[in-house]
Amino acid sequence: FPTRRSSDLSPMAVEGEVAIIFCGTKGLLENVPLEKVSEFEKLFLQLIRAKYQKEVLDVIKAGQLTDDVVEKLTECAKEIASRYK
Repeated sequence: FPTRRSSDLSPMAVEGEVAIIFCGTKGLLENVPLEKVSEFEKLFLQLIRAKYQKEVLDVIKAGQLTDDVVEKLTECAKEIASRYK
């Protein structure tokens, strides 16, 4: 899982960071070329915010990573990652 360079850093809410780290630790970025990881992060977070703000990001913000959250994170990550096959 690639790390971000300090020049790439911009403020990100903790729940967004948790969602991105989840993707990396679960192998959901395997199909994403290294140079496209930042693009993946942006698209993934946009999708999560649009579809599941309450069901996912607000739950993560409350300190929980439920089975439902894991399912939705995985679904969205696979949807975005499939663009890079």
